[in-house]
Amino acid sequence: MPVAVVDEVGYDGLSEETASRLFAASFSRLGLDLGRVGEVSVALVGAETIRALNLEFREKDEPTDVLSFEVDGPYGEMVGEVVICPPCAEIGVEELVVHGALHLGGMDHGEDFETSEMAAVQGAVMEELRGQEG
Repeated sequence: MPVAVVDEVGYDGLSEETASRLFAASFSRLGLDLGRVGEVSVALVGAETIRALNLEFREKDEPTDVLSFEVDGPYGEMVGEVVICPPCAEIGVEELVVHGALHLGGMDHGEDFETSEMAAVQGAVMEELRGQEG
């Protein structure tokens, strides 16, 4: 599963190695076969860029912290891209990568993220990753 990180804002806080670990943990939690998962990318962008994408694809004229764009699906050549705006982030960029990866893996949370199954899975992935750091 190749992972590319494109940093348009000079964030310098997300390496391709870290992004790969985050995607692998997220996709594994969803039961995806990591040997078959295609390429993924993360773009770190500014507020104006993500606002324009949010307007174009979600009809919301405001910046947001993360957007996910599926291309070919988990077992396609290019799974998709997660676009993150570090200046807009209320949680850590690493957790936003996990959030985006879960979307690319087929999860959704509707209007109420906090009570969704996706929130529980995201929390479990983050807890697992924190446990690996120690």
